Amino acid sequence: MKSTKLFQITEEDKAHYRELIDKVDPAQKKSIIKILGIKIQTILDEGSINAVEAELIEDMAHLVKILELFETLPELIIKKILFAMSYFIDENDEIPDVIPDYGYLDDVTVVSWVMKDIQKHIPDMPDA
Repeated sequence: MKSTKLFQITEEDKAHYRELIDKVDPAQKKSIIKILGIKIQTILDEGSINAVEAELIEDMAHLVKILELFETLPELIIKKILFAMSYFIDENDEIPDVIPDYGYLDDVTVVSWVMKDIQKHIPDMPDA
């Protein structure tokens, strides 16, 4: 289910997110990934996962893999990836995560926006 249609990012939102991306510290990569793992484990521990949560977990795994495989990415791409992870981690973003069925709609939209934006800058992923 691509639920990004239910939550739209405006040009004003994008400008705000770009300002936040500029402030991301790539040196915090390890701590962001650690917190990300805790967040994902918490979601898994809660039991049933909806389609949006599953999509986000898959996207986060993909972004972590990109960071692990391609250590020489441009700093801006790293910042965008870390921003997407941080946005997902944040419980009180545009739509608080605790709102059943809707709490992650903004997260999946923001993460999708970042992934589309960085796609042309990421080398082809090796087959597993």
